[in-house]
Amino acid sequence: DTDLPKPLWKSPIFVVSMTICLLLFLFGGYIFFLWAPPLVISTETTRVTGPLTAKGGIDFFKALEQRFYPPELATDDNGFRDFIRLFGDIGNRTTKTDPEFYRLQRYEKLGLDPNIAPALTLPVSANTFISRFYIAKGEINSGTETMLITKPWTLEQVPMLEEWVKDIDTPLDAIAETIRKPVFFAPFLQSNRTAESGNLYDIIQLQLSDAGDFREISRAFQSRATYRVGTGNVDGAIEDKLTLMRLGRFLQRGLIVNLLTGIAIEGVGTGTPVGENHEHPLTEKQIRRLLEGIDALPPRVPLNEVFEYERYAGLSLVQEISQGFPFGHGPGLGAGLFSLDSAAFYFCNWNVVYRRINELYDAMQEPSPRTKFHSLLGKTTTTPTFGKVSAMLNPTGRGMIVADFLISTLYSNSIVEKIKESVRRMECTDNIQRLSLAVLLYQFETGKLPDENWAAQIEKYLGENPKRYFSCLTNPSPEGETTYAMVKYADAVGGSRDILLFVELKAPVPLEKAVVSVDDVFNRRNTGSLHSGGMNTGHHSAAVRFLSNTLNDEELLRLLGL
Repeated sequence: DTDLPKPLWKSPIFVVSMTICLLLFLFGGYIFFLWAPPLVISTETTRVTGPLTAKGGIDFFKALEQRFYPPELATDDNGFRDFIRLFGDIGNRTTKTDPEFYRLQRYEKLGLDPNIAPALTLPVSANTFISRFYIAKGEINSGTETMLITKPWTLEQVPMLEEWVKDIDTPLDAIAETIRKPVFFAPFLQSNRTAESGNLYDIIQLQLSDAGDFREISRAFQSRATYRVGTGNVDGAIEDKLTLMRLGRFLQRGLIVNLLTGIAIEGVGTGTPVGENHEHPLTEKQIRRLLEGIDALPPRVPLNEVFEYERYAGLSLVQEISQGFPFGHGPGLGAGLFSLDSAAFYFCNWNVVYRRINELYDAMQEPSPRTKFHSLLGKTTTTPTFGKVSAMLNPTGRGMIVADFLISTLYSNSIVEKIKESVRRMECTDNIQRLSLAVLLYQFETGKLPDENWAAQIEKYLGENPKRYFSCLTNPSPEGETTYAMVKYADAVGGSRDILLFVELKAPVPLEKAVVSVDDVFNRRNTGSLHSGGMNTGHHSAAVRFLSNTLNDEELLRLLGL
């Protein structure tokens, strides 16, 4: 029995061979299942290639500055520089961490001495003033707030605003002067943490904070404009209206939060009724001055530029998540550990993630990204769990899952379309503003409003290429047709009134038939638009407003002079 051969599995050679095979199998499994290729920083992958941080990542913050800062940032041509010089740092009232760090950045980047005290205090609107001191005490009806921004008013109606009227001119005139500069651009700010990583995590919060201040400033201009109309200072009201529109144009430059804030403030300007005082009606000279001011507004920022800002923020988010993983492979922003989407963050191919995120921003800049968006989401988001499990078996598949997860989290086709619609609606507002002012000029020349052939009658007041004002981008009309209709009144319309001049139509009609009756408007026959929730309307007071579909009959009757 002692001479029997040992079993093969006890042979040292077998043990060594099997150990080597097992190690090779484990290594091969690691390479196939777990190993992810290192990130390649290139234009094909990350799009942004530098500058780099000390740890070898991309400094997206500096890259954003290099890409978008205007050359006038720290010169007197930048109105925002004068704004900070006059009023000090803004936004830090809502910044909870290290406000001094942000303040010093702002001053340094603008080339200002942070030790010089600001000369003025930021103004508040008339609404905020009475809210603070009177409404809370029950001394004034809360409905007064709406009146102060929509209708002409005087101190006889709201005597408690005497102090506000006395103190408001100096700060608002100073702000108006800064907005007349060639540019109005606020530098980007970052926290201590993002200063080391180069990520853009803090930018949105800070810009939201600044946006709140500018909304309050815009309401202050709006309430002063309606006060000026009420007291007969129509020239001053026109200046406030143009200041609001100019400020709105400037503020649209930046991330989507900037764009929407700027559009809202520009809308406040176009909605200001400078011609609503019967005793001080608009003159032909004032209407022409308003037109000249509109022509002199800075161009509206291209939407694709806003999406490029967003690209930097999105790519920065990808980097921040990937850098939080152990050895570059794990959830960095608290992703859960029990779903396939979050589990895919481990050991994924981040080159795939970056490329697909860049495809997302490329798709956002296409005229209609719907099909592209659907294809970007790929198969992993629509397949059953088994399909996701299959994709989880290799780094590239996991990278696809991570990209799909981020794409569906960051944006959706509906969100991008809503943003684009906001811009189209503002362009539609521009059209109706020009048509309304042209009608008022025609009325001054002839003593009456145009008839059914209004489009041909007012063309000479619309400058070069007048037909561009007859078509809404949301609802384009064929040549010779329009979706804008003039309201026809039975009696002559004179003086300054806030009645409707133009409404929108859901379907295009020939230019020579683009007229609706008062009864049509009141009963909402054929009127309306493809804009969500309502339509743009032009007013005899030179205001353009968005009328909600839910507007009550009483207010609509007022706007129709009934």
